[in-house]
Amino acid sequence: MKRKVIASGVLLSLFSMNAWCDEDVTAQMELEPAVQAPGFQYFVGLRGGVNLIGSDNTASVTTGDIDSDDDDFGAFGALDLGVYTPNKQGRIYYSFEYHTTTTQFDDEDAYDINVGLHLLNADHIFRSQASVKPFVGLHIGYAFAETDSDFSGSYDDSGVVFGIQAGLGWEVIDDLGLEVGLRHTVLPSERRSWQAENSAGDSVTVETQLKGVTSAYLGATYRF
Repeated sequence: MKRKVIASGVLLSLFSMNAWCDEDVTAQMELEPAVQAPGFQYFVGLRGGVNLIGSDNTASVTTGDIDSDDDDFGAFGALDLGVYTPNKQGRIYYSFEYHTTTTQFDDEDAYDINVGLHLLNADHIFRSQASVKPFVGLHIGYAFAETDSDFSGSYDDSGVVFGIQAGLGWEVIDDLGLEVGLRHTVLPSERRSWQAENSAGDSVTVETQLKGVTSAYLGATYRF
């Protein structure tokens, strides 16, 4: 009889302990929220800075050649729309950039060159969890370029472009970041002739060939 009582007591003790352990595990699972890996995050960005549009210009009149400024510093602005990959190790985005610069004849402003770029970009971000994040990337897209002046003639060209970019980014507050960078885009390179005028009003034949645009910028991004 005593053996039966002792055996029953042992079984009841084991059952109670097992039930208590199950309740404790269940309570811990309820208290600890599930940790999910960060997913894709959309962003919008604005950039602006200085550019250098490389070009090869030859201007000539009946009396001879005119000195022209082949390369000149200008300004640009850009809008970015895209998405960060999980863990923020990369990003893919569309950007529109608008560049402008002024070309001179005989040390006088002659005409503006305006370049618009529609680009698809892909960046790889190093040290994505650090406070300062270096990145490098590639871009490809379509560009149009044209002159803006009071001349009767004008230059325009368009075509597929490609290039590279690199920079540094850092977070200011949650979801808001700043970055600085350099970009270079190879522009359509077909050489075209068009008509302009010099300061004396003489007709000038200009041959223009764009090479590329290099830019340095400061930008801000907002993730949502």
